[in-house]
Amino acid sequence: QTDTFFETSVAGVYAIGDVATFPMKLYNEPRRVEHVDHARKSAEQAVKAIKAKESGESVAEYDYLPYFYSRSFDVAWQFYGENVGETVLFGDNDPAVAKPKFGTYWVKDGKVIGVFLEGGSADENQAIAKVARAQPPVADVEALGKEGLDFATKI
Repeated sequence: QTDTFFETSVAGVYAIGDVATFPMKLYNEPRRVEHVDHARKSAEQAVKAIKAKESGESVAEYDYLPYFYSRSFDVAWQFYGENVGETVLFGDNDPAVAKPKFGTYWVKDGKVIGVFLEGGSADENQAIAKVARAQPPVADVEALGKEGLDFATKI
């Protein structure tokens, strides 16, 4: 268990990566994340906090957006947020398509809280990250599926 600077209850002892349970600001609860992105960013946060403490300065709290990705040959996907709630599929996931682009929104309590995208461009992947952080409301999940990736680019 750590604070938002990854310091444990033992002063001067820090824990990072998938061994650290930390206060996740976005969800207002303690979480543990198992992915290289968080491992790198939590290490950076801990180093910043240690250096700031040494110099008598302060550093902003860790504000992590859960992020997972995979790249294998010409297949690449990204996921931001949480994968709980109702799923809304979008795009073209036909395996016969040369470059499929498809995804899923996760909707919980009337808000989009997670987004997966296969085959997205850098701009599209930034758009889905923005959606997962903003958690915009969704009144009609069927319309969301039809709107697909266009929904993310409008946030």
